[in-house]
Amino acid sequence: MFRLLKRFWIPLLLVVVVGIGGYAITQIRGSAAPRAPKAGEGSGITANFNPKHITYEVVGSGGTANLNYLDENGQPHLIENAPLPWSFTIVTTLPSMSANIVAQGDRSVTDLGCRVTVDGEMRDNRTSTDKVKPFIYCLVKSV
Repeated sequence: MFRLLKRFWIPLLLVVVVGIGGYAITQIRGSAAPRAPKAGEGSGITANFNPKHITYEVVGSGGTANLNYLDENGQPHLIENAPLPWSFTIVTTLPSMSANIVAQGDRSVTDLGCRVTVDGEMRDNRTSTDKVKPFIYCLVKSV
């Protein structure tokens, strides 16, 4: 008997370890299984947030500018040769987003400015000091 145990102790130990590991895994999975919500627990559907009205504005001394801005879903858009002044309003119900606009004027533009307004409150306002093909950006990290 002692010889038999001496010869098979490693495979027996592996069987015991695998058995204990399997039992532990089934206990963990059983306790982490999804459960039905109790009455009065959570509302189920989250109501939409108050819509935010974001207005991008680019002003300049006439001419045109190339513009890049983020839409209500955070996707970038390019508008080439937009006549100045330019304005665009988006409405979003996202709980948080960034508002960003970048503009570069053509050779006929000598001054360029941008503004981001959120719900009637000016959140960023900048003016470029470049006199040849001015570049400007306005950024609101969290609307």
